[in-house]
Amino acid sequence: MTAGGHRLGSGRSAARLARLLREQEVGSSNLPAPTIFPFCDLRTALAAVLFLCLLTGPAQAGSRAVYTVARGDNLSLIAGRFGTTVRELQATNRLSSDVLSIGQTLQIDRPFARWNSRAIRWQKPVRDTRRVLQPFGPYKRKGILMPSLGVDLGQTVGTRVTCPADAVVRHIGHMDRFGTLMILEHGGGYATVLAPFDPDRLNVKVGQAIGSGHFLGVTAEPEPGLQPHVHIELRRHNKAIKPDPLLR
Repeated sequence: MTAGGHRLGSGRSAARLARLLREQEVGSSNLPAPTIFPFCDLRTALAAVLFLCLLTGPAQAGSRAVYTVARGDNLSLIAGRFGTTVRELQATNRLSSDVLSIGQTLQIDRPFARWNSRAIRWQKPVRDTRRVLQPFGPYKRKGILMPSLGVDLGQTVGTRVTCPADAVVRHIGHMDRFGTLMILEHGGGYATVLAPFDPDRLNVKVGQAIGSGHFLGVTAEPEPGLQPHVHIELRRHNKAIKPDPLLR
């Protein structure tokens, strides 16, 4: 079992993730009980543990993100999208003026720290969301109630996946039963989980701040026994919620 791929935020986070995954593999009862159902399958358990570790670990406190200036950007717009202020952007990047150039990179200190209560403007990460292979919510398998923390949508291999809202890429890595999995932070306690990606056709990196609609990559061949699909989760404060805003 692996959870490798791109580096996590710190050595402490990586070690904690490895420990939690080993405990899950041998059936330890020391895992966070509110996150994992008593009879969940391995695929669901691994996702829950990974998500909890990444978004509550020490790597997120005081972290930075890197944003690449695009056409039409200005400091006020960038600050509003990523929960910071113009003054903080100027200080962090030692800017002597408000003039930006396309392709310029900006460091964003503590993204979403000043995120306000405005509603996030969600959009679909894939164009076609009609063919649902696995819906959100509990379902029965061989008479046992199982959880589904997200939704699996039937997609052809190579389907384009885009960012469902302004975000910071928090994790990209391989996980058994998922393939290459990506976690995006959106502020306000919201995050999304997307998989499986073709690791050779990714268009983002960990720590990158990106705008809504940014091209992330394309779907890959699924794990054996699964139909080609995209797995989508929406979470707030580490609790899986219905991903309906990402499906319409």
